[in-house]
Amino acid sequence: MNRFTKHSQTIILALFALYALAPVYLVLLASMRSESDLFDGPLSLPWPIETANYVRVWTESGFSTFFWNSLKISVAVTILVLLTAPLAGYAFAKMRFRGREALFALFLAGLVVPAPSVIVALYGNLQAMGVIDTHIGVILPQAALLMPFSVFMMRTVMQEVPDELIEASTMDGATPLFGFLTVVVPLARPGLMSLTLIVFLFSWQEYLLPLVVLQTETLKTITVGAASLQGRYGVDYGGIAAAGLIAFAPLLVLFLAMQRSFVRGLSAGAVK
Repeated sequence: MNRFTKHSQTIILALFALYALAPVYLVLLASMRSESDLFDGPLSLPWPIETANYVRVWTESGFSTFFWNSLKISVAVTILVLLTAPLAGYAFAKMRFRGREALFALFLAGLVVPAPSVIVALYGNLQAMGVIDTHIGVILPQAALLMPFSVFMMRTVMQEVPDELIEASTMDGATPLFGFLTVVVPLARPGLMSLTLIVFLFSWQEYLLPLVVLQTETLKTITVGAASLQGRYGVDYGGIAAAGLIAFAPLLVLFLAMQRSFVRGLSAGAVK
């Protein structure tokens, strides 16, 4: 009975995996087909394999510029969040100061505020600062919008660090910042890796903010650029499929590189 149950579970998991991978398989096939044979046996492997869609999207449509713009913005947002959210999470988890709970509740309030509801006021503030149509006008608001979740996640991670280790470092003469860097950060590394992946993913796929802030074509991100491919070149299914896979590649590479730390961070209660 147990063997039959395990066999059934394996079959169900395999079916779910096929269901999840089927769209990726279809997009991959579409990206390697010419427009003339795109619908000629869409489930069969194309031969010879066409790379013209990738070359055309990367070179002719300016997609390479969109790609590097997105990479620049996402890396900057990730670094900015990693430099601030762990410190704030550590303060809320381990330090005692007046108004701590009220201030943390203010951060939590940001979790329930959708970005579209503040985009008009945000645009006015960015315009007053003179950062409209600049990458810094996207980086700063993105980091700010991701900060409530990041601080909440880091507070949960920091609560798992034993107080005894922090007290021991203090007794040895370590300053709070030095103790944080030498004791807390190594123990919280899986949670930090999870936060890195989550922040980069959210920043990479952000569409509304770059659409509103960036107006110059050479400054646009990959999400805005990909959305404009259909209107500019008609329904270029092969090109759109190639663009989607190019946009997906950095996320896949980052996840595979950080998979073990990401799973450890989740199992440690980093996002519970």
